Amino acid sequence: MSKVYFDTGALVKLYIVEEGINFVQGKARSAASIPLNQLQETELRNAIHAAVGRNAIPPAAGASALENVESDIRAGILVPAAVDWPQVWSRAAHLARLHTAKLLCHTMDILHVAAAEACGADVLATSNHRQFKLCKAAGLPVIRVPSGLNS
Repeated sequence: MSKVYFDTGALVKLYIVEEGINFVQGKARSAASIPLNQLQETELRNAIHAAVGRNAIPPAAGASALENVESDIRAGILVPAAVDWPQVWSRAAHLARLHTAKLLCHTMDILHVAAAEACGADVLATSNHRQFKLCKAAGLPVIRVPSGLNS
């Protein structure tokens, strides 16, 4: 596998134990590159803070998860990806015009697909069924991540 874009629901499974963690870790190990843009990084950190706030993980586990994110960035496991945000927003608007009425996509679904395309991802990994369908409709290869929740 090559450049794998993990949406935040998949990416968080690298740092918090959730259903689908083994699947995501396997895909991450086989990826040549895991891009990380500002949207993903902000959502990832926020998801970890939210897990602490919901008492899904203890504060020490949240602090450790955040440190592991930093460590993975420094080690080059997560590769900071500069994307052209005006291009991403333009593509997102186009995807919305083409597909939202039928697929009922959320804005974040569309933004992740557009960002994955913008960074040259070969495939997007997601457990979100709307995002999965949007990838298919947009012609972006997609991997369905097992999850107990379908957004």
